[in-house]
Amino acid sequence: MLSLIAKKLSLSSKTSEVFPRALYLQVNCHKMKKITLLYLLFFGTILAAQPKFELTPQGFAPVEIPRPQTVNEKLIEITRSWADSYNKREYDIYDVTENSMTVDAVRENAFYYRNVGETFYYKIVYSLKLTFGTNTITAAFSVKEIFQKKTPVQSTIADYYTSDGKLKEDFEDIKPSLEQTANGILYSYSTFIAR
Repeated sequence: MLSLIAKKLSLSSKTSEVFPRALYLQVNCHKMKKITLLYLLFFGTILAAQPKFELTPQGFAPVEIPRPQTVNEKLIEITRSWADSYNKREYDIYDVTENSMTVDAVRENAFYYRNVGETFYYKIVYSLKLTFGTNTITAAFSVKEIFQKKTPVQSTIADYYTSDGKLKEDFEDIKPSLEQTANGILYSYSTFIAR
């Protein structure tokens, strides 16, 4: 009987040692959830405030992003560094002037559409023309070529739209998926130059 009481006392003292640790972890976990939520809200707001490319039958309209306070030569150098780090495969930089430049690169799985339960992914060669203004950078995004796997597709973005400017049936996924790609590229560039 005494050994049973001793075991119970021993167990209760161990529980009292473990409980404060569990309570401490629970409180810290709760704080981390709040911090994570604030972090997500903060960066979600930043992403929502960022100018976005929107796809139309004519392509993407240019957008303006904030320009860092640096000289054009340094901005061109930073843009070259971004192109090299962001585009793992081939890319080309051309038409470099004192206040503009163009970056062409390949983007795998740039957009897709679904048909009869199957998803078709397309690769693109895109062009990002950057014009450096006084306080902003004007970014113009365009799709130069479309590929399905390694085969060039003989169509343009306008071919996925009807004559009245609506996406053709079965091609509704093209607009959001291609906008996501274009805006991902823009976001990558704008955060890179803001460092």
